[in-house]
Amino acid sequence: MTSLHKQKGIALFIAMLILPLLLVLGVLVMSNTFLSLKITDARVMQGESNILLNNAVMDILHRSSSAQSFAQATDKTTFSSDEVTAKVDLDEDDEIHCKRRIQASGSNFKCKYLEVSFIHLYGRERADGSKWATNELGVGVEQPIIVDNGTAGLSADQ
Repeated sequence: MTSLHKQKGIALFIAMLILPLLLVLGVLVMSNTFLSLKITDARVMQGESNILLNNAVMDILHRSSSAQSFAQATDKTTFSSDEVTAKVDLDEDDEIHCKRRIQASGSNFKCKYLEVSFIHLYGRERADGSKWATNELGVGVEQPIIVDNGTAGLSADQ
């Protein structure tokens, strides 16, 4: 048997060195896990916002009155679908050559081109009531318009 007088306390010394290191390591692992959870939560909320924006686009574009609404749209026009607002940016010229018909043989058509921006605010609320994040989706809407070039009424053989 060893007597207590011969003990030097080396086990206590090693334990006092290892325990603080384990504590620091544990705190770092917990903070890293917490940060990963926050990042995952933010990505899930952004994914939900993307789905909501796509649904709003489909809802607004497939309404029965959407063609007439787009024809009468100005820069101040807004569309709404549940939590999403859409603002219209009208092309300066109002009537441009159709992007899909650039190689068309006729010149009786021009297009009205609307850029519709869908905006969704998501995330936690700030102190002033606004949301932390903004998600935006732009959709270009092209509407063919018949243009009178002064050739109406002329036959092809004239």
